[in-house]
Amino acid sequence: MDVRIGSVEDVRRDGCRVVEVDGRRVGVISVGDEFFAIADRCPHMGASICAGSLSGTFVPAGPHELVYGMEDRVIRCPWHGWEFDLESGRSLLEPKRVGLRTYRVTQRDGDVVLHT
Repeated sequence: MDVRIGSVEDVRRDGCRVVEVDGRRVGVISVGDEFFAIADRCPHMGASICAGSLSGTFVPAGPHELVYGMEDRVIRCPWHGWEFDLESGRSLLEPKRVGLRTYRVTQRDGDVVLHT
């Protein structure tokens, strides 16, 4: 099913727009020219993940070296700080065990379209 979320300009201005699809809350997030869509429920305690912050994180590097990366690709839960990769939905702490459902998002005729 395709769901029109709004115009590209409006969704970009909002930064994150939460919609309900088949009884589930889905957050559509604008990052630069891209859009991502994730389930808006943290698997830890159920917080609205879209009420959290978007940032980067420290990425693997050499010994005694701190390298910041994934800028605007990490969404952090507002309650307990759990971090998730915005593109894959996987937890940064336990990627094989915990994650958020992701959805495909496209642009069509000036609108953002969520594919469920």
